[in-house]
Amino acid sequence: MPQRPKTAACLALCGVLAIACSSTTPGAKPAPPSSTSALSHPTQRGYFVYWDQNEEEDYQAASSGQQGQLIPPWDPNGQLCLAPDGSGKFSVGYNPTLPSQHNPGSLKPPKQPPVGEALYDQHGQFTGHTSFVPGPFSMSAQTVGGDIPPDSNSPSHAFNNNGTFVGCAFDGRGDLFATDLGTAQGQFPAPDDGRLIEWFGPQLTSYCILYGPTSGGVGPHHVTGTGGLRQPSELAFDANGDLLLPEAGATQNGLPGGRVLRFDHTAFPQGPADCGADGVYPRDKIRTSTFFQGSLSLLPFPLAIARDPTCSCWAIDSVFGDPAVAFFDDQGHQLPAHGVIHGQTIAQLGKDPAGYNPFGLAVAPDGTVYFVDIHIACQNNSLGNCGPVSKGGRVMKVTFTAGQPGVPVPIATGIDFPTSVTVCVPTLHQYCPLPSGITG
Repeated sequence: MPQRPKTAACLALCGVLAIACSSTTPGAKPAPPSSTSALSHPTQRGYFVYWDQNEEEDYQAASSGQQGQLIPPWDPNGQLCLAPDGSGKFSVGYNPTLPSQHNPGSLKPPKQPPVGEALYDQHGQFTGHTSFVPGPFSMSAQTVGGDIPPDSNSPSHAFNNNGTFVGCAFDGRGDLFATDLGTAQGQFPAPDDGRLIEWFGPQLTSYCILYGPTSGGVGPHHVTGTGGLRQPSELAFDANGDLLLPEAGATQNGLPGGRVLRFDHTAFPQGPADCGADGVYPRDKIRTSTFFQGSLSLLPFPLAIARDPTCSCWAIDSVFGDPAVAFFDDQGHQLPAHGVIHGQTIAQLGKDPAGYNPFGLAVAPDGTVYFVDIHIACQNNSLGNCGPVSKGGRVMKVTFTAGQPGVPVPIATGIDFPTSVTVCVPTLHQYCPLPSGITG
């Protein structure tokens, strides 16, 4: 599969297709984000949609249709996660922008360490704060290192193939959770070196590896080793405070069978002291269950999950398969009366230029679904040689009437390797990020 120089969008498709032709109070438990306590910002109306592409972050104001750039090209590469304090601050994953990506971000000083989560203010300005797992690996002249090593197989030893933070979410007390998809670069089955990591608020510097490799790999955290998650992706918290995590690369009977895991928040550490000197949470303390199990016939490669307030249900997408998006109750059962968003089967993948391949997913207050189409194409009609099309990505919008979807329509086209989409509602979040001088 043609490789993007960022792992977040390099999907484990090739083998699949080939076989298938706020502050922290000590002792406080995480609480779900509040949906009623925040007041709307007086100058913001409606809701706002955000998406990343080619190391920048863009937005659209739903009420006016106005679009713009929130973050100029400089490393954003994953899910945008709003802090729960109503300030408009947010976090997004990053790793170095490479010269081959042909944008001005490659001319800026790389953030330290090379891979992590970056915190931005309400106007999309980098605060200088990064959340990461400390280690010995840094770039030339950098003073801060992380535990993710450079890629020894890359001529430039780039920091783009051994770890990428793609999914993130804040819990109600302000702790930040993120998924590192590890080395997933097109293999099937996906390698089991993905991780789930928590940073404790309000400083967001102390960390705990909640779930990750347990043997092999590099260093005491077994980075690039085995025993972790298979291509974990974008995150969401449910009303109980449990964390929902799509594990796209999981298998079922040797075939694609991604799933969504539910992590019991009552089993999470209360602070760094619970994590141990090595920063790894004991595996036997974590409690998980399968919220949804995919199969070849239903969402085989789930990458995102989002709450739909109009049906009090969950939308889950898959990068390939028909349906592309389906809806589930709080127990993970599909809603038979709710319409699905149809997609491409494996046999159709890459053959229809108008087709779409969902990655990130978000739902607006009125039930409108937004998803990013990373847009897979196959070379020489070979299903074993597929990958994202350069400047072929789109942000798609789907409206619903009485639970049935309309035709997906693009609100942004010609974008490079989009991975995530986020909806911010001023009445829920208090302030939605906007460039300085823009009121929405």
